[in-house]
Amino acid sequence: MINKNELLFVVDENNNELESLPRHTVHQKGLWHRTAGIWVINKEKQILCQKRSMKKDLKPGFWEAFFGGHLAPHEEYVDSAAKELGEELGITVQKERLIPYNIVKNDKPAHREFQYCFIYELNENDREFSLEKEEVDEVKWFDLEDVRKLLTIEKDSHWVHKPWDGDVLDFILQQT
Repeated sequence: MINKNELLFVVDENNNELESLPRHTVHQKGLWHRTAGIWVINKEKQILCQKRSMKKDLKPGFWEAFFGGHLAPHEEYVDSAAKELGEELGITVQKERLIPYNIVKNDKPAHREFQYCFIYELNENDREFSLEKEEVDEVKWFDLEDVRKLLTIEKDSHWVHKPWDGDVLDFILQQT
């Protein structure tokens, strides 16, 4: 279940640590915080996308091209990324297999965040998922170019959009 009192790592506009506050306070006040976003790919140049649970407080039922979540107080980005894939997909992730992209800044007043984007290439043993139903309703593989079209050209209204979608997709293409 989504815990609205979960403590989040609040930072300033330069990503410097400030304090820990409950999730609902951080979102309600539009405070800066940290998130990890993991783009899951396979050797066929496909991206594993998720349909967000209807229980989510932000964008329930929307499709999203990445997995992830908020960082807890004093949690490192890479630790959060590995933890989130474990929770949301039920897979064990070796942190050294997470390919770092960049820390990107989202300054929308409703959701100010510093998101560290990672790429994670699934191996053949990672194909069985145990979805966390509080977070994820379903997952589906999409071709990279179809995801690019949905996110950056059509800007499909059923999908979560981030300002860095195109840049991350370019990076994924370079990695595969």
